[in-house]
Amino acid sequence: MSRRVRFALVCAVLVAPLMAACFGGRARGTTTARSAPPAAAPVSPADSAKVVATDSIRRRDSLAVAARADSTKADSIQRDSTAKAVADSVAAAAPVAKPARKPAPATKQCVLDFSDSPPETRITYSRIDSTNATTYIGGGLVGHCQGEKNRISADSAEQFQLAGVLNLFGNVVFEEPGKMRIQAAHATYFTREERLVADGQVVALQMPSGSTFMGPSIEYFRPTVARPESKLIAPNNPSATLIEKDSTGKPGTPVRINAAMMVDLGDSLLFAIGNVVITRDGLVGRSDSATFDKGSELARLIRNANVVNQDTTQRFTLTADTIDLFSKERQLQRVLALHDATAVNSDVTIQAETIDLRLEAQQLTQAFAFGTGRAKARTPQQEVVADSLDIIMPAQRVSEMRAVGRAVATGVPDTLKIQSDDRDLLRGDTVIASFDSAKFAGDTAQPRIRQIRALGNASSLFQIASTQGPTFPPSLNYARGKTILVQFDSGVVRDVTIDSTASGMFLEPALDSLSDSTRSRPPRRPPDRADGGDIAQHSDPQMRPSSRRDPAPTPGRIPRAQSFFGTLLIDSRRRP
Repeated sequence: MSRRVRFALVCAVLVAPLMAACFGGRARGTTTARSAPPAAAPVSPADSAKVVATDSIRRRDSLAVAARADSTKADSIQRDSTAKAVADSVAAAAPVAKPARKPAPATKQCVLDFSDSPPETRITYSRIDSTNATTYIGGGLVGHCQGEKNRISADSAEQFQLAGVLNLFGNVVFEEPGKMRIQAAHATYFTREERLVADGQVVALQMPSGSTFMGPSIEYFRPTVARPESKLIAPNNPSATLIEKDSTGKPGTPVRINAAMMVDLGDSLLFAIGNVVITRDGLVGRSDSATFDKGSELARLIRNANVVNQDTTQRFTLTADTIDLFSKERQLQRVLALHDATAVNSDVTIQAETIDLRLEAQQLTQAFAFGTGRAKARTPQQEVVADSLDIIMPAQRVSEMRAVGRAVATGVPDTLKIQSDDRDLLRGDTVIASFDSAKFAGDTAQPRIRQIRALGNASSLFQIASTQGPTFPPSLNYARGKTILVQFDSGVVRDVTIDSTASGMFLEPALDSLSDSTRSRPPRRPPDRADGGDIAQHSDPQMRPSSRRDPAPTPGRIPRAQSFFGTLLIDSRRRP
């Protein structure tokens, strides 16, 4: 065999496997996955050099990127350090602020523990499934919530684990030290809601204040995270005794409250609803509902409110739609009546939209009347109407009454000397009436008026007794001026003084001669029927018989004069 033939055979042997490796997979399809991977092709020195160069370039680029990242991180650290140093210096220069006081943690959910029960306690545990069980306890039990110092005791109990309900029977006592103590014949405690429902002669004592609630049933909500303050609800006509303490901690006079329902929030705010009766320091208040803020000592009576002083010697009554009672150091100092208010005592009756009463030592000393509409004050002798009133009454006896704004004062004349349905009249921008408020031992008489002053656009109209007796019409004294001063003596007008721009008139009644002469003339004798006279044909009215007999003439019957004076009196009252 020649050299050329041998070289061809060697090439065929070497090329055949390479061709099979390259094209055999396409021909066999899915069978290529089962065959061994082809051998790696030999790498030339030039390709190796290229690979080495590429790896060097990549390594250099990665080192450059890492260097830049390290530089950026170093700059960031430097900036953070600088900012922290500046902040530290500013904080050092600024005054140190006290840390905020954290609120007291609220009561957590109760997990009952009966380990404090006496040795004779009997427990029956019944497991229903993996999540539910019922426990029966007899022979007395004493328990508490784990991690807390409260205390629950009863004669017997039953606990339902899944529902979170604990029923307590007999001599139930629920106590939270320093907060609340509840006694009842039966109670149900809901552990998930932190709520206790007690019934059967319930007595709830609020330990911080010493206030007590009593009633057929009481519902108590313990403070939680979602409910920071405790809440007590007493339905079914409960009664409460509130103990108020002064700044030194000394308890004051108890306040007793009766209502159809009461709600107390955190031993600080009390709501009473339905037929409310409040008794405090000799005062009795009634209303449809009421609120009492123990912190500000503000009590409010709402709807059909009234306050009555139980002191029979100096009794007064205040009625209004709403009444506010303000106290300081547990002493009542102010009573504010709103909307259609009326105040009544033995000396004066006040009516106005708003009445403001001031008290000292539980006695009324001053009263203000104002608001929409007109304010009115009435004593047994005088009546004053104005835009606002200021009544000074030390020891609850009226000494001075000030009427401001279109004031009108009317008074009853002396009934022993004058018999008249009309009243004396005094007008002015401001009217000031002064009374004799001196009172002696055993004196029950009402204060008499001493003087009245009318200031600004003043006018007066007074009746003066006639010298012919009380049945005779009185004389009229009408005056106008800038200022009018009227002096009284034993409740009767004595002097009238006009300051400036005075004008007026004095009118004295006189007999009507025409009317009296007609009535005093004797009647003519009627003609006899024998003379042929006809009674029906007489034209003179005086000659006609009448079934009505005219009264005998008296000095007091003066129709024309009385009518004239009455018209004058009405017109003078209409003057602005």
